Amino acid sequence: MVFSFQGRVKQIVGSTLWDSKEDGSSLVTNFKSDKSAADYANLYKEDGLIGGHVIMLGADPLSKAAAIEALHAYPGKLMAASF
Repeated sequence: MVFSFQGRVKQIVGSTLWDSKEDGSSLVTNFKSDKSAADYANLYKEDGLIGGHVIMLGADPLSKAAAIEALHAYPGKLMAASF
């Protein structure tokens, strides 16, 4: 899975996404990448992985743009979802 938050590829502690909405606390990041979502989509393409997911953590314009870039990098082989 490729996770996009505010246009950046990152992995967060999942429960903090919901906690931040409920009580205003901050998201906790496990990993942040300098590579784009499209870069990861190209890695999936090179490895022949199909059915991968591009997850938008929030529906902000930067996350949407990153997801679209990933989908275009590996057309028809990735799925997108928003949380």
